[in-house]
Amino acid sequence: MNICSVKWLYVLEKDYEVDIALPLPENFPNGCAFEDRNGNRWLEINAEGKPKILKKYAWDGCTPKFAIWDIVIGTPDGIPHEQTLRPKAYFASLVHDVFYQFLDAGLPIKRRVADQHFLHFLKRDQFAPRWVYYVAVRMFGCLFRLFTRWKREYKGSKVVPI
Repeated sequence: MNICSVKWLYVLEKDYEVDIALPLPENFPNGCAFEDRNGNRWLEINAEGKPKILKKYAWDGCTPKFAIWDIVIGTPDGIPHEQTLRPKAYFASLVHDVFYQFLDAGLPIKRRVADQHFLHFLKRDQFAPRWVYYVAVRMFGCLFRLFTRWKREYKGSKVVPI
């Protein structure tokens, strides 16, 4: 039985500039970048606080999910959005996943703020059960972070100046 044929459902095809502004850490006035333990850079925040998620970042959409016999079982990401043709929770889960990944590496926000951005993108993309998903991440976000750490197999990440 094939429990999971691929590790991630989505891979970012090009850089994604997030339409929000984050506070910058004081020691990085020109911006900063976040790398995984292998030195792969996945997130940059420019001097104005605008985050950019870099091409080839991979994630599994809304968590939890697993696959059996090529069927994905778990939290649905919604129907395709009329304009983007991506599942309605695609961008919300992308931003939330990368923020959760780097919360412990010096990302200048709290988990609560990452969850609020998740809700913002669900609302922007007209995802109907957004409040159910938001309440779930508020209640179980700590568990999802542990799951993500296990799935990404990282022991830590780091922030570097741009």
